[in-house]
Amino acid sequence: MNMSVVKKMSIVAGTMGAAAVLSVVGSPIASANSFSASTQGGTATYDDGGDQFCAFAWNTEGARSVRVTLTAVSRPGPSHDFTDRNTYAGGNAGNTCRSLATAYEDTRYKAVIRGYWGETGTTETTTVYFYS
Repeated sequence: MNMSVVKKMSIVAGTMGAAAVLSVVGSPIASANSFSASTQGGTATYDDGGDQFCAFAWNTEGARSVRVTLTAVSRPGPSHDFTDRNTYAGGNAGNTCRSLATAYEDTRYKAVIRGYWGETGTTETTTVYFYS
């Protein structure tokens, strides 16, 4: 066999081996369902490890709020509908959180996140599906 062919085959085999190792080592861990979504009024986050879904209305000038509606869609689980408001909207300057700890592991959820920005009078709605 020609040496250049052997060399090319060795390079291809090495590349494929490295890709296989990276695919196993780089696999997502259980907290891969954690995420953050921004809206005009603030952010909503889910911490899979802590089973907490939080809304945070940005505490900047003008009224802002983030309303979250959580619904279990794949099997029974806790549902929540809550709003976080900044200090201009009569709220406090912190997160409002709800627990999904009593949900079965890997329950599929639908989160409808509505951000309101008072200065512009606009609302932005985002829908996210995730697993608890």
